[in-house]
Amino acid sequence: MKSLVRENDQVLTTSAPKRLHIITFGCQMNEYDSQRIAQMLMASHCLTPQAEDADLIIVNTCSIREKAEHKLYSLLGRLKRLKRSNPALKLGVAGCVAQQVGKKLFAKVPELDFVVGPQGLYTIPQILERLDKGQKHISDTELTKDFTIPYIDAPLPKKGDVRAYVTIMQGCDNFCTYCIVPYVRGREVSRPSDDILREIGQLVAQGVKDVTLLGQNVNSYGKGLDEGVDFPGLLKKIDANFPQIRLRFTTSHPKDLSDELIGCFGNLGTLCEHLHLPVQSGSNRVLKRMNRHYTREQFLEKVQKLRQVCPDITITTDLIVGFPGETEEDYQETLSLLEQVRFDQAFAFKYSERPGTAAARFKDKVPEEVKSKRLTKLLEIQNQIGLEQYGRFQGKVCEVLVEGCGQGGKLSARTRGNHVVNMEGGSDLVGRLMNVYIERACHHSLVGTIVH
Repeated sequence: MKSLVRENDQVLTTSAPKRLHIITFGCQMNEYDSQRIAQMLMASHCLTPQAEDADLIIVNTCSIREKAEHKLYSLLGRLKRLKRSNPALKLGVAGCVAQQVGKKLFAKVPELDFVVGPQGLYTIPQILERLDKGQKHISDTELTKDFTIPYIDAPLPKKGDVRAYVTIMQGCDNFCTYCIVPYVRGREVSRPSDDILREIGQLVAQGVKDVTLLGQNVNSYGKGLDEGVDFPGLLKKIDANFPQIRLRFTTSHPKDLSDELIGCFGNLGTLCEHLHLPVQSGSNRVLKRMNRHYTREQFLEKVQKLRQVCPDITITTDLIVGFPGETEEDYQETLSLLEQVRFDQAFAFKYSERPGTAAARFKDKVPEEVKSKRLTKLLEIQNQIGLEQYGRFQGKVCEVLVEGCGQGGKLSARTRGNHVVNMEGGSDLVGRLMNVYIERACHHSLVGTIVH
């Protein structure tokens, strides 16, 4: 959970009398959405780091993980006390939990003024006008098939930020049996490529040098657009227009990882040598039950092609343990996949039931203690693999982009392969590309020295 405060002169020196505080749950896409909310309200509100000082508080929620709704109610329990002491305070909930629960939130928290889903967040300025006219309990959680993502100027990065995110599409058509996304973010909608290029151009003009494209399934980009640009085509347009940047993307669905997209890792100079490719399970039986539309063998074939095209590529993944019906044999197949692929990092989670999904109706649940043991063992194996994978950089010189201050006052930098490097150096190096000698590897980072 993060509070959005951007130390940017353009925001903080505005003469707007109203103060906005945004609290964000969840993923990078939610953080991006919070920035877009701030951008939409910039003419009338300035950001404040303290909820107690705010005239408007917006909680932007995520429902991917279990208990997100409970966390929201706990937070609102604290915030509604501010509302009671300051009746003029406006309080709203946005995002996936808002979409999922809808108007029921008003019954649980009468102090709430408005509720908007991921599509409805673009109506917040109009909702505030309606609240000023005396309307109460306004909700916008309708998911429409003809929804288009409106253009908004690029969210202003924090002062000195060299990395930024750009949403290129939202929603999902895959309906994996465990996933709530299609029900709370709607079907896939892509932004026009010119809007994306314009936003990247604004970010580059503000000093951003590393751009990550966001979407529930970026590989599906282009569906429904009249311009005939698919995801590889978008990457090529960005590469041609902004050859000076580092380009990344997430998240990528294995079933839609085409040979053309794989080839981009060998052909585009801007595209960094890193791919997050969620496999979720190493068992074909479980993958079929998850409705993932690929097999273990097909996933391994794509990994092999990636490494042929780009031998230095870093591959990371997501894994779910304890999916309903997962047997010990299924679990062992996931462990063997870890050993075979040797991911640099794997983000692993115990299966978390999401109401409304197909998997929530499956009867053969895995006991919680079994899920916990399986997760612990998997993480132990992956931590060792990750340390060995990071160890391949020890004694080598890598180009890094210095991003800012990290742990212990050291500089934090990033390789093209998305490895964090901690090193000594002054703040004047932030934003610069440097060559760094890697002295040693840790489980999730590297330690290096600048090569002069």
